[in-house]
Amino acid sequence: GVTVYFHAVLSKDFKLNPETHKVFIRAEGISPYVDWKDNICELNCTKYLGEHGYLIEGTVTLAKEHINKCIPYKYWVTCGEGDYEFIYKNSVSSIYVNRCLLIRGNILSNGEWHQYDDIVCAKPSVMRNLWKMISRNKNKEVVEGKIIAANIMLENIFSILGTWSPNNLRNFVCQLNQFYVVTVEPYVFDGGAVLWTELNFGVQQVNDLLLNYIMKIALPFLAPEDAKALQEHLVIKSKVALGLTILIVVDMLKLPALKSHLADLCSLLCLDKVSKQAILDDMHAITTAFEAVIGLKVHLTNLCQRCIDEQVDQWVWILPLLHFVAAPMQHDHLPMEEDTWAGLEGLPFAETRKNQDTGTLLQLMKEKKYLMELDKTLVKSWISVLPLEGLAEFIKEFSSDLLVTLQGVSYRLENVDLLRNSPKVCLLAVLPSLESLLKTLLCTLDEKQDRALEASSWQSCLTCCLKLHKRVCKYVKRGEWFMIPATSAMMISKVAKLQPTAVPRDAVQEVPVVEIFTEAMRHVQTWFRNALNDKLLKEHPEHVTFSFCWELWAWDEFVKISFLDEQFTERWKKTLLADLERRIQEEPPVNQILVYCCQHSQFAQLDSSLVCCFSNCATEAVTAACQTQSNLLEKLSSYNTGRFSQLVSTIIVKSWPVKNGQPEDDFDEVLRHVLTWPDIKHIFSFNGTNTKLLEKLTDEAKNVMAIADSVFVSVTDDIQKGCILVKHLEEIFQHEKQFICIWEIKHQQLLCENKELLQRELKELLQRRQKELTLLRKDQKVIGTFLNMCRKVQTSVKVDVGELELQHLEDLCSKRLNTVVNVGKRPLQTYYNLSPELKEFARKMHCFKDSLIFQQFWEEAAQEAGKEYRSSEEEEEEDDNIVPALDLSDVFCSLISPCFVSYERLYNDLRSGSLTLSAVDTIFQEFTNHPEDIKTELNTICKLRPEEDRHWVDQRFQQIQQYHEMHLTFDAAKIIANVREILNLSGDFSILENLLDITEKLESYKTQKLDSISPELMHAKRLLQGITVKRRGCLRELAQQKEFVCWVREALKGTNELKVFVDLASISAGENDMDVDRVACFHDTVHGYSSLLYELRQESGFKDFMHCLGKLWRALDSDENLPKKLVS
Repeated sequence: GVTVYFHAVLSKDFKLNPETHKVFIRAEGISPYVDWKDNICELNCTKYLGEHGYLIEGTVTLAKEHINKCIPYKYWVTCGEGDYEFIYKNSVSSIYVNRCLLIRGNILSNGEWHQYDDIVCAKPSVMRNLWKMISRNKNKEVVEGKIIAANIMLENIFSILGTWSPNNLRNFVCQLNQFYVVTVEPYVFDGGAVLWTELNFGVQQVNDLLLNYIMKIALPFLAPEDAKALQEHLVIKSKVALGLTILIVVDMLKLPALKSHLADLCSLLCLDKVSKQAILDDMHAITTAFEAVIGLKVHLTNLCQRCIDEQVDQWVWILPLLHFVAAPMQHDHLPMEEDTWAGLEGLPFAETRKNQDTGTLLQLMKEKKYLMELDKTLVKSWISVLPLEGLAEFIKEFSSDLLVTLQGVSYRLENVDLLRNSPKVCLLAVLPSLESLLKTLLCTLDEKQDRALEASSWQSCLTCCLKLHKRVCKYVKRGEWFMIPATSAMMISKVAKLQPTAVPRDAVQEVPVVEIFTEAMRHVQTWFRNALNDKLLKEHPEHVTFSFCWELWAWDEFVKISFLDEQFTERWKKTLLADLERRIQEEPPVNQILVYCCQHSQFAQLDSSLVCCFSNCATEAVTAACQTQSNLLEKLSSYNTGRFSQLVSTIIVKSWPVKNGQPEDDFDEVLRHVLTWPDIKHIFSFNGTNTKLLEKLTDEAKNVMAIADSVFVSVTDDIQKGCILVKHLEEIFQHEKQFICIWEIKHQQLLCENKELLQRELKELLQRRQKELTLLRKDQKVIGTFLNMCRKVQTSVKVDVGELELQHLEDLCSKRLNTVVNVGKRPLQTYYNLSPELKEFARKMHCFKDSLIFQQFWEEAAQEAGKEYRSSEEEEEEDDNIVPALDLSDVFCSLISPCFVSYERLYNDLRSGSLTLSAVDTIFQEFTNHPEDIKTELNTICKLRPEEDRHWVDQRFQQIQQYHEMHLTFDAAKIIANVREILNLSGDFSILENLLDITEKLESYKTQKLDSISPELMHAKRLLQGITVKRRGCLRELAQQKEFVCWVREALKGTNELKVFVDLASISAGENDMDVDRVACFHDTVHGYSSLLYELRQESGFKDFMHCLGKLWRALDSDENLPKKLVS
């Protein structure tokens, strides 16, 4: 059967005497009892409740057939004559309202059912009935009664846990569950089972009632210290046990706890600050009882989840309890997932920590810092729960195992998604926290440097640091955060120094360290390659800067890292410096030098090895830089070159020309270098203003400087005396500005006293030498032209220029100026032996040396002179092949004068336009195929009288050019005249007639003047100049087919008739290929020439004819065989 326990509160209104009076249950439908007659169950008073009456309880065993059935029942009290309880509910079925017993089979426990009723009320008096009718608030009193009874029942249920055992806990859970089900659904029997809805007493009210009761019994544990005495009267003495009980109740009944309730529950479940053994004993007893009834891990995990959802941070206090219940396996040296390592399986801690308030969470942890002594796993949990920005402070505040700390940070960085595929803003928010965290870890390692680690822990720490290092090198790609990967590398270095001293450092144990070192180095190199995604330097007009302002400091931080093993340290630094050196050497050589100088101020704060790296690269780059830049010293002049004496020495030596591996000392080469090397002024300044640097220069550089100074002093003295070699003087004038600059540097002290005077004297001296040199070179060219002109006519006359030619052949460069020019005298004269008159005309000849016409007149004068000399010979027998000889004294009268007379006559005729066409034929014959040279000749001849204007040149050029092309025009004009005759055109062709008349006269009378080629003639010629050879051929064929033309024009009156004729002819031809081809050829020919055959009327003139020619040319362009088709 089913054992039913009845629990109720008997109202004091019954005035019950427990000694004499009885209370029974009477019901309907319970066999074998008679309905409402038999007493089914007797109830005893188990507790006096004062003003509320008595707690009455009784039990009866019923058959199983009564399970899940609604049974009406009531309490029968035997006071006086005996009476039923009174239920304050109006009947809707016109019968009595009874209680309802519903035994729910699904929540029975070991065949037991507990029926928890409210207050059993007596019938009200007349006055009470009257009052209730007036107040109409009877339901409120019923609800209050239910609440009073429910609290009494809860106290009764919780009293079960006064003795802690699995059975009691099981009974507690079962009875509380049955209490909740009966209370939240207040059924009555009114003709059937119905809910007493008028009371408005259901789930919410019962939940509130339960929560209030729970808070009441929990309050003593949550009260201040002075209220601890309240705990002595509690049924459940253990705070944790009470907390777990409440947790089970809340979870089981799904009570809607508030945030404050959750925080209080976490406080209850937080272990006290007592000895670890006391905690273990207490926890063993509690968990043993709970585990026999229900699994605590799930409930504790759910509570944590609920707190996370409600943002109640106190859940971190209950983690030790969760760990005790879950009993995680600890394998610190084995790889595992973070949730397993941290004892947080099933909790979304990774997502949660993104939204946590770091300050609040840290404060809560500090309040319960003692918990870490009770739970080894707690530090792992808290590391995993805290936001990244709070880890640094946590590590400072909570001293813990180094390996655990490193593992925790390693896990955190593995799961920080912000380091990957995230917006820059998020990344920037993470990196400062990460940098602070790693620096804190580094400080922690520094504090532990005086004590070594255990072997297994040491290797795990090394591995952990490498994982950390790999992670940050891979994902911290912004170079300005270089301290993050630098710090992670330093951590490897620090951990390596914690190697256990007891373990011998043999080769076998060194291997992991070497591998870790090698991999760490590789990650650093990769990080630099990714972060340095631009070239080393940015170029500016006068200097260079680093593309990344942080780069130097990044190299410095990494290079300064040292290891316990000196070989590691040396290899580390050597590898990094090699990478830096390659990066420097990728820059142009000049920039390698500039960066060392212009950024030198920063190097003072860096590791000396970095300075050496930049210095070596700069020095090695000098050779290549000197090949592209000759002003390296100029680029460095704005910096303190005294700090770069070695570099300056290298530049001086490498910029100096070399011969057979030694500095060039040949005077000519040295002078050229001194005058062309832009940096030479700095060399000379070292002797004057920068003597401190001079002392620091190498001996090789000083030797080069001495050579330069000696050469410059020598040429300066020679210029002053006028005995300087011509080639040296020319070199100086070619680079006069640099010469003066050097001179001013060397005479700087004197310039301070008489600057303007000395500069003026130097300027005047150079001007004198310039005039002397200019005259020399000019006369050399003039004499060269004169000699060339004499050689050109040596077949007609032979001029005796022996001595003059020898002088001209001499190399002036190797001569001193005072030997070829009368230095310092006036007028200036060169040493060439030529009379003044002859020298003057020789200079004129030099102006016309490129004129073909002048050369033609020169040759004609020579030929004429030769004839005269031959005719004047007395011996008639003399051989005619002998070329007459002329002395220099005869050249003027025999050659120069006649030549210039002819040349001036030509100038006059050209200018006046009186030059005959026959003369044009003779003089300009060579220019027929090179008309562009005619204008050059005309401009050259104008040099005879440079003061006269040249307005006539363009006109004469056009006249001569048109005259040369006149025969082509005449040919086209004659063809057009023939076509006009065939077509019988009577319009105005006067332009064509005039053109034919003029050209015929020009051909007949060569004595016509050049001016006879009028603008009208040139215009007519231009009209016809577009008639090319191919076009003339096209017209010529038409002119020769007079009979065909007359027949076509007579037979076919236009293109329409042509089309009809062709169509008929095609039909007649049929499939005969030859006939078809003839028809097509006929059509193409007539259609091609149609513009001349049909569009010209008899009165059409030259203008109309030329217009129709345009159409003919287009037809010819389309069909080049048009003239051939006309013939065929």
